[in-house]
Amino acid sequence: MVKHVLYLSYDGMTDPLGQSQVLPYIVGLTKAGYTFHLISFEKPERYAENRATIEAVCAENNINWHPLKYTKRPPLLSTVWDVMKMKRLAKSLHKKYGLSLIHCRSYLSALIGLSFKHKFSIPFLFDMRGFWADERVDGKIWDLKNPIYKLVYDFFKRKEINFFAESEHIVSLTKTGKNEIISWKDLESIGDKISVIPCCVDTDKFNSKNISCLLYTSDAADD
Repeated sequence: MVKHVLYLSYDGMTDPLGQSQVLPYIVGLTKAGYTFHLISFEKPERYAENRATIEAVCAENNINWHPLKYTKRPPLLSTVWDVMKMKRLAKSLHKKYGLSLIHCRSYLSALIGLSFKHKFSIPFLFDMRGFWADERVDGKIWDLKNPIYKLVYDFFKRKEINFFAESEHIVSLTKTGKNEIISWKDLESIGDKISVIPCCVDTDKFNSKNISCLLYTSDAADD
């Protein structure tokens, strides 16, 4: 029986992050017999530049890539719109293929994983990456003095508990993150379903002997 796995990522595959932290893992898992449907959000300029490369990787490894256009503005409302687009496409894919599992990369994707578990009884894996809502505050992206951002923050902190409690499995980047989760009230018993998988690097590709120049910049990250 074919196992159709839906991988949801708000990060784009034409972004460096998608190419380094998402695609290599999926390529490896396809060799274990899983069929992946990958939904990602692509920034127009990078999509135009790198689309052919990503399509070739996906075609070679039997990955069904479903890119959606990333919406940047207006703040918050654009993200809500993107989540709605992701959910609509995910529902269409489930109707067509019958999904066995949803891999949710970070919190926005986990909103859909949780919804599909309730509605269709599809298990989901919560690949949390980090404590996303708190990272938005620490990075001064969300100012909690603004009542709208405070409302959004509180919403995701409530959902965060549901993600931990109701997911089939959880991936944390660090042992410290795992210990933090199981220190919370009513989550003490979920340690067995948390795996610590740090970010990795392909040392054949990123070999210091093959690098002639390193460029450091403080504003390289996307918002």
